[in-house]
Amino acid sequence: MTLLATGCVTRNTTPTTEYIVTDSSCTLFSPIYTHGKDADLMDIRTVRAINTHNELWDKVCGKQ
Repeated sequence: MTLLATGCVTRNTTPTTEYIVTDSSCTLFSPIYTHGKDADLMDIRTVRAINTHNELWDKVCGKQ
């Protein structure tokens, strides 16, 4: 019985794993482009949402 108990004495039985985080958001998402008279026909809230999205994309991904 002593041999079985000594096998469980060590607490560090699981190897340490290092994780690599890859941020792919800048390749998955891009600025939203409008064409022609799209901006004139859209609701002001939609235009503001597009502008907010594009400004955030420029801030996070624009200088790569």
